[in-house]
Amino acid sequence: MLDCFREIWLADFEFHAPPGERPTALCLVAREHRSGRTIRLWGDELATEAAPFPVDEGALFVAYYASAELGCCLSLGWQLPARVLDLYAEFSCKTSGLPIPCGRGLLGALTYHGLDAIDATDKAEMRDLAIRGGPFTSAEAAALLDYCESDVVALDKLLPAMAPKLDLPRALLRGRYMAAAARIEWAGTPIDTETLADLREAWPTIKTKLIAEVDADYGVYVPTGSTLDASTPHGAAVFATAEECGIDPYRLQDALEMLWREERDAHREVDGAVRDARKATGLTANRIAKIEDAGGDHSAVPHLDAKARELAAQLPALGLGRGYRSGESANSEDPAAGLWQLLREPSHRTSRTDPALMRRAAELVVATGDDVASRQLSFSAARFGEYLTRSRIPWPHLPSGALDLSDNAFRQMARQFPAIAPLRELRYSLSQLRLNDLAVGADGRNRCLLSAFASRTGRNQPSNARFIFGPSVWLRGLIQPAPGRAVAYLDWCQQEFGIAAALSGDARMADAYSSGDPYLAFAKQAGAVPADATKQTHAAERERFKVCALAVQYGMAETSLAAALGQTEAHARDLLRLHRETYPRFWRWSQAAVDHAMLHGYLETVFGWRVHV
Repeated sequence: MLDCFREIWLADFEFHAPPGERPTALCLVAREHRSGRTIRLWGDELATEAAPFPVDEGALFVAYYASAELGCCLSLGWQLPARVLDLYAEFSCKTSGLPIPCGRGLLGALTYHGLDAIDATDKAEMRDLAIRGGPFTSAEAAALLDYCESDVVALDKLLPAMAPKLDLPRALLRGRYMAAAARIEWAGTPIDTETLADLREAWPTIKTKLIAEVDADYGVYVPTGSTLDASTPHGAAVFATAEECGIDPYRLQDALEMLWREERDAHREVDGAVRDARKATGLTANRIAKIEDAGGDHSAVPHLDAKARELAAQLPALGLGRGYRSGESANSEDPAAGLWQLLREPSHRTSRTDPALMRRAAELVVATGDDVASRQLSFSAARFGEYLTRSRIPWPHLPSGALDLSDNAFRQMARQFPAIAPLRELRYSLSQLRLNDLAVGADGRNRCLLSAFASRTGRNQPSNARFIFGPSVWLRGLIQPAPGRAVAYLDWCQQEFGIAAALSGDARMADAYSSGDPYLAFAKQAGAVPADATKQTHAAERERFKVCALAVQYGMAETSLAAALGQTEAHARDLLRLHRETYPRFWRWSQAAVDHAMLHGYLETVFGWRVHV
């Protein structure tokens, strides 16, 4: 089918694109597939009014992950090719659901088809060089151009290997979408950068205060890095003192640690001098005790007086006076008696559980206040387990025996135990919000790779951290058009239900969708609520039928549906029966799709995206 094109151009750019910025093209290599004619352009050579290859409908533009190359065309002001074939999209479509030993990149596609490829280490080095940006030496420029051409040569090998199995009309549709994705990435989303900067600066404080407010009902967050354990004697003492004084145990632990270190540091020099004196004299606390038990004292140790005078001069931290210095006569000080007193006591040990130290730490916390904004807090699985035990909430476990702390587990358990809902919302929001990763360019626009066709089902998979639509919905308030401009934010209500109705041809399901509230309509069609029921009068019933309708479309069986509803399996089984009886044509269509997958090993959409099963 490729014979319908007058020319076939394979192209690759190297470019520099810091987070949030539009790409800056560094070089281009393009090769015409049939003739082998090759174009190599570097830097200023790219400053032309039009692309150096034809872009009309009679020419085919071939690339691997074409939105990157098309973004470079946009940065140069070139018209985009009318016909685009993206071998990344086609390789992803061909292998979706199958194991790919070397990944979906160009190297992976070449390896999959048994073709030679550039060494992965060399490829990483050249990619890092492009990411670094200029200025480049002449040697670096030549290396980047050669690397760029090696990718084009690889494409020239890959195209004939993949061409026999290409579904060209649909492949060109996917190429057309890659051009649209390039325009979306080029345009970006306008962001209120001043508010974003304020939010980034204040976020650690906001986050910590938010945790403290929600966690007041749970007690499952602890200072990051804390090892405070209530099951140990030290931990039990800290918690007991904190409860007695009405203060946070982790603040008490911090204050106690600070005071303990001060005490330790204050005695460090003296303790070291005492150790050296014991070594020099051989007098341990036990030996001195034996001498005293026998009725002796320091005078019973031969030459101790002279040794003590030497140590007094060598180790002033002992506090024994100036001691004996060469050329001086003995003075009236008695360093031997002082040394004896120092060595007869066991070495100083400052204990973290010392009651006096604990009391001082508690007084310090009370005096300075419990400044939660100064702490970084982390979720504690151990503390959460204690909360579940106190609250008598049965929680799912992983095969390892550990608590299942996934968002899916929290979401399902929050339906059964509403008290969990605020904690689940907090954990989800914190996990999604990494404000410093949000990619915003100097022009105030959020841009990131949309990762088109990256998911198993062919959807986009942009980074949740870099994309404004990835984190919690409230963050979209940062979207702000320029003065005199507007942004329309559109969503398709109950899209999955409508698509299922259309593809299955189920008239009753189509009627439910047309009503505007298919979930309440399902409940009415099943006879579970009266015909005049509304979302307000029968909210609980509508929610159950909504969960059931969505569960059916994602293949959920009665056990999982029961968990999602927080109901018994018998209740879930009854809901599934009602769905089958209400929408029999949908179920025949759905079962036919399953049968096809089991017989042929794949499912395929009307636009040719294939998923192997």
